[in-house]
Amino acid sequence: MDYLQNRKENLRKQVEDIAELSALPATVVQVMDVINNPKSSAADLASVISADPALAAKILQVANSAFYGFPRKIATVSLAVVVLGFDALKDLVFSISLLQMFSGGRAEQQSLRKQFWQHSISCGASARFLAKKLGRRLPGESFVAGLLHDIGKLIMSQYWWEDFKRSLELAEREDITFREAEEMTFGANHAEVGGWFAESWNLPAQLAETIYYHHTPLMARTDAQLVSLVHMANILCHQMGFDANGRPRELVLEKKALEPFSLNGRRMSEDCLLGMQEQVHIQVQKATVFNHILNAG
Repeated sequence: MDYLQNRKENLRKQVEDIAELSALPATVVQVMDVINNPKSSAADLASVISADPALAAKILQVANSAFYGFPRKIATVSLAVVVLGFDALKDLVFSISLLQMFSGGRAEQQSLRKQFWQHSISCGASARFLAKKLGRRLPGESFVAGLLHDIGKLIMSQYWWEDFKRSLELAEREDITFREAEEMTFGANHAEVGGWFAESWNLPAQLAETIYYHHTPLMARTDAQLVSLVHMANILCHQMGFDANGRPRELVLEKKALEPFSLNGRRMSEDCLLGMQEQVHIQVQKATVFNHILNAG
């Protein structure tokens, strides 16, 4: 077994250990249980959220922001649940919890993490917009998938900062893609690391698959449409400059991933996708407000 293959296997075991130690907070698990139970009521969900005052406060703050744009003030968690709905609340709870779980570190790590969240939330908002535009059921699932697609970068930068920084420098110095640099440094890339983490967390198969294959959507099997939506959203965000650390030229749109979609009765094309940049940009600007609130103390 060569060095990089051995490093990859060791890395996977470490990622699985990290996932076990950083399990989703109890409140998040309870929220997901309520949302996934068809017998649950709005009062049930409001009760679980209200039991966590910090989470409840963040939800009210975001619910009253331009991200959602409601004309009247939402003053209670109960009203937020009714107005936003279960799907949007799931998005919020996931976002807030992940931000709380991955924090601290050096100033340069914190700076990179802010860029990461800006890109991830922008990608989530873009994926949700595309899902609605292209007739995808459960667009909120697309938001969560977009939010999580690069979680491998977050894990690698949090736990192996020096190696992660070395990958950034290597990509720039050798003029190679960041994924190639990661593989040379770690023996694996961020999509693989994120996928291992998602599997260890027992996230739904379609979310784990989206994380694994957001750069290679044709490899998806469980929910190819969801993976393709996040792939497209990621491309658009990089094209518009909302990227975490990669360069736009690194990313290549997999045109075959567009084939399952149609818009206004016509088959989706690259020109059609790029033509939606202005509309997507509006969603990203709203997501910027969302990001600022979540990152506030």
